Amino acid sequence: MDARTLSWILGKIPPAASFNISGDNITEASYAGDVTYSNPSLKPTWAQVQEGVIPEQWIVVRGQRIRKLRASDWSALPDVPMTAEKRAEWETYRQALRDVTTQPDPFNITWPTPPE
Repeated sequence: MDARTLSWILGKIPPAASFNISGDNITEASYAGDVTYSNPSLKPTWAQVQEGVIPEQWIVVRGQRIRKLRASDWSALPDVPMTAEKRAEWETYRQALRDVTTQPDPFNITWPTPPE
């Protein structure tokens, strides 16, 4: 996992403690050496870190979804000139964006393609 995601996860695992990450991509094998705590007894186990990975990735997915919805907000305005068929395509696309969180794996999202 990347250092940024790991940092978010470690920051949410109580108790709050000072830590340092010395790599960009942390694996189970590198976790012991690449992540250090000022008080080593407070360092979470790799299993505790893994419990935080999926919820953190859903946050990333939701952020991407929000950006995609905002980029297509214009299509929902009633005074935008477009055919009923094209409007329906945009409505379908935007609903598909809203539905991405029903997919089972936040690391393997199939994003809908916007209409042309």
